[in-house]
Amino acid sequence: MKEAVMQMAVKGIMAILLFAVGDPATGTLGVRDEPLTRQVFMVENPEGAGTGFLIEESGLVLTNQHVVGTIAEQKLTSLGGEAFTGKVLETNRLLDLALLQIHDYPGGEPLKLSGQRAERMEPVMSVSWTDMHPFVIREGVIQQLHVSAGFDGNDAMFNEFIISDTDLDPGMSGSPVIRPETGEVIGINTGIHPWSTLSFSVPVLAVERVIERWIRDHAAET
Repeated sequence: MKEAVMQMAVKGIMAILLFAVGDPATGTLGVRDEPLTRQVFMVENPEGAGTGFLIEESGLVLTNQHVVGTIAEQKLTSLGGEAFTGKVLETNRLLDLALLQIHDYPGGEPLKLSGQRAERMEPVMSVSWTDMHPFVIREGVIQQLHVSAGFDGNDAMFNEFIISDTDLDPGMSGSPVIRPETGEVIGINTGIHPWSTLSFSVPVLAVERVIERWIRDHAAET
């Protein structure tokens, strides 16, 4: 009897822990990560889907250009389940970035973009949705910095990529690369290495002028 009571108590404690910190087996979110459910979105259109994240409280969302494609209107769903529509304001194919404005956005706290350069062997995490589960955190370690990647014919399109061992799934393009210690974004996931599980992301510092200009030009319009 006492053993059964102990087992029930242990199960109860484990359930509380999973609720509080998430499930490390699946990478699902817990209460500690609850703000991310309002800051990270699934970005969807008839041609496909990816991830985006809030960078300005009025509803500006950053994602990949290859996620939005050539479609002006996008459907956005927060990881907390709120549904919105958004308009593509700016794209940059070279940097694989796109800026969206959520229509009638009620306002919210954006993710903070880091002003500190990423470091090799630094731990990172990415939060997103996948086809298997809508609330996923993936952890990894930065392996290389400033690597040329992405090609247009024989010419390198961009030479400021971060490579990490974060295991990304379809749907995670455009998701934020977060520094766990501070919660700041240091990169934007853009793809995976075709012959391994390594992932590519664009460093925030490498594209900060573009992002800052986009925010400056469009935040006042909302």
